[in-house]
Amino acid sequence: MLGIAGVVVLALVAITHEPKSAMSSPGPAKAAIVPQIADTKSEAELLFRGKSFSVLQRKLAMPFGGEILSISAKNGELVNKDDVLVSYKLDRGAMMEVHQILYAEQVHRLRTEVNSQQVEVDKLKNVKAQVKKIELEKKEKDLSYLQELRAKNLASPDSVTAKQSEVEIAKKECLGVTESLKQAEESLGKITDDLRFYEQKHKRDLDLLEWRTKRTYTNSDVPMDQAFLKAPISGHLIWMAPDLRVSAEMPKGHAVMTIATMGHMVVRCKAHELELVKLKTGDRGSVNFDAIPEKTYACKIGRIPGLSRNAALEVPADYEIECVLENPDAQIKNGLSCNVKVSIAQ
Repeated sequence: MLGIAGVVVLALVAITHEPKSAMSSPGPAKAAIVPQIADTKSEAELLFRGKSFSVLQRKLAMPFGGEILSISAKNGELVNKDDVLVSYKLDRGAMMEVHQILYAEQVHRLRTEVNSQQVEVDKLKNVKAQVKKIELEKKEKDLSYLQELRAKNLASPDSVTAKQSEVEIAKKECLGVTESLKQAEESLGKITDDLRFYEQKHKRDLDLLEWRTKRTYTNSDVPMDQAFLKAPISGHLIWMAPDLRVSAEMPKGHAVMTIATMGHMVVRCKAHELELVKLKTGDRGSVNFDAIPEKTYACKIGRIPGLSRNAALEVPADYEIECVLENPDAQIKNGLSCNVKVSIAQ
């Protein structure tokens, strides 16, 4: 009996010590749990709905009204800065404006006045003033001679008095010519200043006209009534006005084309205020376009505004953020809908 009881006791001791031995090495279980907890805390994703837009767009409008003569580019085509895209013939109203600038009436009038006044100044200075000076010197010499004769009682007092009067009159005439010359020179200076001002204004007006018509007016090979539209930047022609056709009449100020850079695009998304506070510039993510489901584009947040799209107190605020992505093959177009996933640190 004692032997059987001993065996039973040993078996019980072995059973009760088995779990204790298993718990003495908890390493593997802990190692399996820790990485999962670390991954959950380190990174999360925010999901947004957005649309694509060009980073830079420039619109071309008609600076003058006119008839379209030729169109040198097509929708979607890559153009370089200063490429001629459209040539057109100025309408009558535009030609009147061009003529007023090219043939500035006030400048021509002032130039004529300057020439006339310069002739008057030269006449007073080189002719009248010299003649009056010679006459005065002659009369003074005659007076001196009469005074000598009078001293010898060879001339009457009346003749001396008369000659003195003539000398005084000649002096007044010289002073009158001098005063007239001074006034003429002052007038010439004022007209010259006016001419210089209007010549500078005419140059500015001409520079502006050439910038608007995208041509010079010293080249006689180009008709006076012809003007051009040129690409303001290098990029793709993404839009043409439906009514832009050869022989069509385009009014002044009418938008006809849009040029955009397509190498980089931005996706604009609406972010809730609770999401915005978790974002920062430079956070990276991915973009999937509805129209290009087979491709995923990498992106990063480029702009986070500080002003809400809706400032009403009754509703939560939302903000329009921008994500930047590369578009090397120009496959992404303006206005494509997409899903954006942005990874954020926890």
